[in-house]
Amino acid sequence: MKRYLYNMQFILIMVGNLSNFTKIDILRCILRINKPLSRSQLSKALNLGEGTIRSILDILKKNKILMSSKKGHYLSAEGNAIVKKIGNIINIKEIISNNIFSDKKKIALHLKNSNKEIKSHVLRDEAVKNGADGALILKFDKKLSLYDPGYKQDVSEIENMFDLSKNDLVIVAYADSCKLAEHGALAVAIEINNNLKNILRRFV
Repeated sequence: MKRYLYNMQFILIMVGNLSNFTKIDILRCILRINKPLSRSQLSKALNLGEGTIRSILDILKKNKILMSSKKGHYLSAEGNAIVKKIGNIINIKEIISNNIFSDKKKIALHLKNSNKEIKSHVLRDEAVKNGADGALILKFDKKLSLYDPGYKQDVSEIENMFDLSKNDLVIVAYADSCKLAEHGALAVAIEINNNLKNILRRFV
């Protein structure tokens, strides 16, 4: 009995130490800091607890991405360089329109100049695995269309949201919350783009 109680206590301690965030939350945090922000402001913007935000900020400070002052937390020169690099790869926007998935929150992610051969069903699975209910994978070649041949849907409204060029992709992830939709869209982008993977490796 004592051994059983000891094992249960050990398991509870281990569960209590599990991380409440993922590498995608670290990326979301970096992209949100465009001016000095307090921990509570970041907590609200990212829909994460303040304790979780504290842990993420500690990681960013340790990696010299972030600095702090009385005005709040802000990006260092290295942090700004990373955000600029990420901005050359992706652009993220919320879709307000109800023309698609009207009962869901939707995030559109523009992935620039993607020449990589992809399997859309694998990428949709990646989005779902990371919290989204599903995802559309769109490609641009003169006009934006679904990556899967044979499927037709009017995506002109999404096309107008971005300045698209040939070989660009747009990932539309949807979920019950913007946070989970964003998780799904970013997970797909990371799966496709090695530069994003390499940026995140330093935090894992």
